Amino acid sequence: MTISRLEARELMSRAYEMGAAVLNGVVQRRGDGTWVVDDRPLESWLEEQRGLEVVLVAAEIAEGRGTRRVCRTCGTEFEGYECPHCREVHRRLRGR
Repeated sequence: MTISRLEARELMSRAYEMGAAVLNGVVQRRGDGTWVVDDRPLESWLEEQRGLEVVLVAAEIAEGRGTRRVCRTCGTEFEGYECPHCREVHRRLRGR
């Protein structure tokens, strides 16, 4: 599955807001066999999560813009999976 860069940023932002650990970057394998994301070894990042029940999400980030939509609630035109205006209103009402 491929998502837009905007959707990826929204996903990371929401994860940060919820207090989740987020690792972002290109997945590569070094000559020594070590898997890295943005030059950070995955093994060390996973070590920090040891003993926790986790959800790992991986999606290819497409170049270019996302799909433009019109919010059915407020009429705002936006890109991504959620209206930023309504999301902010909901966030304020929940006290976050």
